[in-house]
Amino acid sequence: MSLTEDIFNKFSAGRTPNHQDFNAGKFFLLLQDPFGVWCNYHAPKEEAVKEENLYEDLRSKTDRSIRDTWIHEHCVTTLVINASGEEERFKQTLQAMAQGIEGIIGANLWDLTGNIGCYGGVNLLKKVPQGQSVFGPYHYQIVQLKRAGSMKEHYAMQTALLGSILNKIQGYQEEKALFVFKSKEQTLDCVRLQPKVQKHLEEWQAIKEGLLVPETEKPPKAALSPWRVYANKYVFEKKDIVLLPHLNSAQRAILRQNNINTYEDVVSAGLRKIKELLYDPEHKSNIDVDVYYHALAYHYNKPILRQKGLFPLPPKERNLYFDFETTETFTKETRSFVYLIGVWDKEVGKFISFVAKSEEEEEKIFKQFADYMGEAGKVALYHWTEYEVKKMKELCSKYPNISQDLQKLISACIDLKVIMEKAFYFPSPSLSLKAAAPAFGFKWRQTDCGAMDSMVYFTKWLKEGDETLLNKVLMYNEDDCLAMLYIEDFLKQTDIIEVKQDDNEDIKSNTI
Repeated sequence: MSLTEDIFNKFSAGRTPNHQDFNAGKFFLLLQDPFGVWCNYHAPKEEAVKEENLYEDLRSKTDRSIRDTWIHEHCVTTLVINASGEEERFKQTLQAMAQGIEGIIGANLWDLTGNIGCYGGVNLLKKVPQGQSVFGPYHYQIVQLKRAGSMKEHYAMQTALLGSILNKIQGYQEEKALFVFKSKEQTLDCVRLQPKVQKHLEEWQAIKEGLLVPETEKPPKAALSPWRVYANKYVFEKKDIVLLPHLNSAQRAILRQNNINTYEDVVSAGLRKIKELLYDPEHKSNIDVDVYYHALAYHYNKPILRQKGLFPLPPKERNLYFDFETTETFTKETRSFVYLIGVWDKEVGKFISFVAKSEEEEEKIFKQFADYMGEAGKVALYHWTEYEVKKMKELCSKYPNISQDLQKLISACIDLKVIMEKAFYFPSPSLSLKAAAPAFGFKWRQTDCGAMDSMVYFTKWLKEGDETLLNKVLMYNEDDCLAMLYIEDFLKQTDIIEVKQDDNEDIKSNTI
């Protein structure tokens, strides 16, 4: 029996990896979406809804291009592990290590011998011509090539685990792994991270066995695909306190320790009790009051008045609701620019769009936007969050020829999110537009075109010229504009609950 066969038999423990083993690549899910991990083992399988992520697919192609360039600059001889099955990939990896191949791309590593079987792939195993491993007078080091600018926790945990497996396989202690980021290289001390890796593995084991049910994230992204839809429904049905804005995990833990797990529990406990539990003498804030009244908003399924006199806003002669769409920087050769300014003209009842096919046309569409706006004193420009104003301020120096036009636009801007946050408590997990508008019944017309996907559709439109792709982007942007108007109109037409913010918690209904 050969050396590689011996190693394979030892670390495979007579089987192949399965659903009960831990794939190191799942550290991202374990750290970013632990409820999604729970769903993989315990949620009804029919509830899974696969949602395509065009944006990530495009970025992955860019990653491969950057990765291949670095590898060919640093390795004279390389081998790509391209077998279809897990078993054959591991065998090919061992054979390449035994042959002393300088760079092994897409290597697969297993250790199924312990209480928790672990396995996974690495970008590159690079031969280091020193030390004595079981394969000879050399050993291998893990190299991970990432599009990110710096280290992320799941990168570190994944690589530390795989580094431990690699060292067991090769019989040599390589303590460091190398990360190649966008503009720098960084080494990772894999040995130092082993206790933390073990803690996370035990957490995964508890989730798998049903001993731990992690919290969801906040809707509308309570979990990642394919469990996002299910998780959103799950958390609303449970009326979980994760729905309450501004509460951090430590504050939620305090409430849960006192059997306050839902927003109805918060209402039942009363403002005085919530103040008592969440009081923090070092960080004085209104979090206790905010938590209680947000819970009341959910309880009545109505907005609650927070401060009088801020809403409704006095209308201007013209009222425009606008939103930007911006490209992403995928490579060093490309730069981000605003490719679409969408405007809903309330008085005309029409959507207007200004489209830039390239960065060279960005200045032109802002000039067109300023011309369409007209006289600043007669126009209100409504937007949601500060992004649009910040972007226009940046462009003032980039495009000095239209700086006066940009300043005119900025002077007419009104951030509706800021107004709404000061004036009301909403029955929504946050005041992002995607959370606030659905709380009152608004629906985007497309389920396959979000902010990130629209970048991909725009890029494809430029290459292919298919107008249906651009129309998807325009419809998405138009719905963003309409969502702002929808919230404003809804609040004008509905009964608003007014509260007396004292320990008596008196409430009354009022139309403002």
